[in-house]
Amino acid sequence: MSSTTQHAVVIGGGIMGGDIATVFATHGWTVHVMSPSAQTREALPARITAGLAKLGAPAGHAAAVHCYPELKSIPWHNVGIVVEAATEDPSLKQRLFAEVQALAKPDIPPTSNPSNFPIGDIAKGLKHPQRVAGLHFFMPAHLVPLVEVVSSAQTDAKVAEALVQLLKDLNKAPIWVKKDVPGFVGNRLQHAMMREALY
Repeated sequence: MSSTTQHAVVIGGGIMGGDIATVFATHGWTVHVMSPSAQTREALPARITAGLAKLGAPAGHAAAVHCYPELKSIPWHNVGIVVEAATEDPSLKQRLFAEVQALAKPDIPPTSNPSNFPIGDIAKGLKHPQRVAGLHFFMPAHLVPLVEVVSSAQTDAKVAEALVQLLKDLNKAPIWVKKDVPGFVGNRLQHAMMREALY
């Protein structure tokens, strides 16, 4: 993840994916969003434009967000990071990561935005599981500062540290979750408080 590489891939262009794309676009990144849904791709420009307006970013940054119906159509040579924000389906995420592995440069960090699935499970079977980490954004992703950087047992600490720094550069408030447990930190705290409130 080079500081001179300002191209990000976001897999999934729905509510979460669109808002994550807005985070990068706000800071002048070129963002390549993949969604197989034509309806989602058609709705994305308006979502990006609205998000940029809320963040006070130049409206022209929306022109740097590009949509694709499949991963192989993306120009991968300049991509410095991948954020997968697809449906919460572990087998789907594994298939997407296998495809990313075949297309992307081996030194970039492919990251996932799951709410509960262990990052280690998503990385199973990949050639470079040490490059895989979680980036758990909270909704709405472009407005909520907190992002959890989640390491599996195989994640290289230097990869996680670089992701923490990247998020700080994007004006986020990252925390590094070093134990790959279901729910990570934020959801576990929320569930604990909910149990106590119900009690």
